[in-house]
Amino acid sequence: MPTGGTAPQLMPSLLWFTSPSHTWRTRTPIRLCSIRARTSRLKNSFYPDACIMDQGSVVSYEPVQPHWLYYDNVDSDGLWVPFSQYDSNNLNDAFNRVTEGQEEVVATEGAHYDVLLTERIRRAAYWKEEPTSVRRGTWFYKGANDHHYIPYPESFSERLELAFMEAMLQDQWRKTVELPTGEVVILHNPKLATPLPSVTSIDDWASTDHKNACSVKRGIENTGAEIPQGQPETVDHLVFMVHGIGPTCDFRFRTIISCASSFRHAARELVETHCKAARAEGRVGRVEFLPVDWHTPLHGNATGVDKVIQRISLPSIERLRTFTNETLLDLFFYSSPTYCQIILDTVATELNRLHGLFCSRHPDFQGQVSLLGHSLGSLILFDLLTNQVIGSGHPQSPEDLGRGATAILAPSPQSSGLSATVSSVSSDGNQPTKFHRMRLISSSVDNDSYDIGVGQVSIRYPQLSFNPYMLFALGSPIGMFLTVRGLRHIDPDYSLPTCKGFYNIYHPLDPVAYRIEPLIEPNTFMPPVLIPHITTKRINLNFGQSVARLTTDLQHKMTSVLLYAWQYLSRRPSGRKLSIQSSSASQQQVESSTVPTQSERTNGISTGMLNGGRRIDYVLQQTTMESINEYLFAIQSHLCYWESEDTVLLLLKEIYEESDIVFEDLLS
Repeated sequence: MPTGGTAPQLMPSLLWFTSPSHTWRTRTPIRLCSIRARTSRLKNSFYPDACIMDQGSVVSYEPVQPHWLYYDNVDSDGLWVPFSQYDSNNLNDAFNRVTEGQEEVVATEGAHYDVLLTERIRRAAYWKEEPTSVRRGTWFYKGANDHHYIPYPESFSERLELAFMEAMLQDQWRKTVELPTGEVVILHNPKLATPLPSVTSIDDWASTDHKNACSVKRGIENTGAEIPQGQPETVDHLVFMVHGIGPTCDFRFRTIISCASSFRHAARELVETHCKAARAEGRVGRVEFLPVDWHTPLHGNATGVDKVIQRISLPSIERLRTFTNETLLDLFFYSSPTYCQIILDTVATELNRLHGLFCSRHPDFQGQVSLLGHSLGSLILFDLLTNQVIGSGHPQSPEDLGRGATAILAPSPQSSGLSATVSSVSSDGNQPTKFHRMRLISSSVDNDSYDIGVGQVSIRYPQLSFNPYMLFALGSPIGMFLTVRGLRHIDPDYSLPTCKGFYNIYHPLDPVAYRIEPLIEPNTFMPPVLIPHITTKRINLNFGQSVARLTTDLQHKMTSVLLYAWQYLSRRPSGRKLSIQSSSASQQQVESSTVPTQSERTNGISTGMLNGGRRIDYVLQQTTMESINEYLFAIQSHLCYWESEDTVLLLLKEIYEESDIVFEDLLS
């Protein structure tokens, strides 16, 4: 029996198959029968929508090029997604070298997923996710209701490829291949193959509505699928993303895993678009974003809190109460000493585990690590970093961290015997930090349960195994929580013990976001830094303020006209003149008291050392639609950060600032 590149033996009705992948593994007998007589009556009835390609002279047989795909259950609608060309080539190489009974694990999609070749499954490396199927695709079909081509099972594809090879070598077409499902595929010529539905007679086939019948394609290049190149890139920076309240992050009900994937994709596109010169020089790789989920452990079976909440919840307005229990209660949980400890331990443990696992999967990584938190997640990270101790980073082996290293606990500032103005240790590890807290004269609250520094609940603060580079807060209520805890002022000399940078990014309509800089310089007006936009969808914030002022001016003028008309009709000319002048003077007084002067905007700006002397508060620009009705887009603005390219670009610019990477083609 022939092997390798030797042509297989051809028999009139029976062909012994050996897989056409250079190294033949299995042999499957397949019966082929000619259907010229049966199909002569259907000469012109095969699939009107099929495009029959030109039939040239017989060419030599070339094996089909396989491409690997994975099954993605998107919105309960399954979809087979092709791997990148780089990942597919790696899978093919591993497939050709693996021996029977040996398992081969191949990292794919930026090492976010592992493919087990023998089991044909794809599983997540960093987070919990149901494993999905993997298929080595060579032949594809599309049904009447399918929007994308689906790869045949590998055993089916082998049968089709065997029949195709026989037809090519014998130059005999109009052959049929019967699949185990009873479906029959007809090979008309090298460019056209069509399925024959399972019907009992020619009359049944002729009476069947086949206008939307499926089609069969050989090779993924003939399906029209978009295959990214996916060349490997060096990871320049690692960012951990911590979500806010609730199990989902936006109105599309996406989890933090999906939002991190979108952030990662947007960052890659922006680097490709605006860092062409640096990429050509090989100075820019990519920024990795990994999600951190603390909501699932908090509401899981380990705590049992959801069962208790469900028992005490009223039966009315069930959906609203379910939403409240799953989302808003997270704020109260974080104010509880018991559950605050669980949340912080979960976040710190997950951060240490992910960091160790990432380093083990990227042993050549030499970049920095930053943290990003949205809403309550930013407050969790801020409290965690506020209570880090200099030199507490305990590097562990990648094996230990990869197995899920636990957070290292440090005593709270209260138990350390620090003074009443202390919330954490300072940069030298000994001097108290410069938070100024309002002293409570009388209170019914048990102060022993709360940290006497920044008003946090008294817990043991976990320590991270790495020192973060920057903290990015999106739509953050940190300023409000610090004020409610009793803080009135942050000393300009204060900085996070182990983190050198802090950015407070917010949307101007976000009802949850608060500023930080007024806590550092309460007597100086400092407008936030306007984040440049990179698309034409956003309008300049000054334009929006101009529209608001124009509307206010029109209202004042209309009021003055109506007042003048009323006074004229009332025949009170002296009072009319005085009233108009008073109204004008009052308007000027209001405008002068609310609109800052140019000197207030530019002079005396000092933002302290919380961000290394740089600005802290950054504001996004409103869209044209948002400027029409602010209240209508208030809730949406709190969830807009996950899809904001302006936010992603700001992160990239700050991350690559020390590398002197220039971002090109940006709108002013």
